[in-house]
Amino acid sequence: MKQLAHHAWLTVRGPVLALLGVAAAYTLSNVLNGFGWQAGLGLVAFLATVLAVGTFGFRMRPEDAVEEAATAIRAVLTVAFAVAVLTATFLTTLASSNPTTT
Repeated sequence: MKQLAHHAWLTVRGPVLALLGVAAAYTLSNVLNGFGWQAGLGLVAFLATVLAVGTFGFRMRPEDAVEEAATAIRAVLTVAFAVAVLTATFLTTLASSNPTTT
């Protein structure tokens, strides 16, 4: 049971790091609404949070923390891209099958 819990933790710590980093970036971007460097500072907040929580909270090496967070974000972006492609395909099919007359 302990080994299963350890394996589960190793599986979820990347997404947890990514969510904490995104939350920090989102919070900072809300505070700096309209500031010119908003996106850059959000990225810095994301990386700083991932490195700090991963290194000191989860006892990981810094490069492992960034790699696991990047893997989680890559998975989310892949799913989002697939949903966008499927939605565009569905809407194109729907629009071409029901032409409007004027």
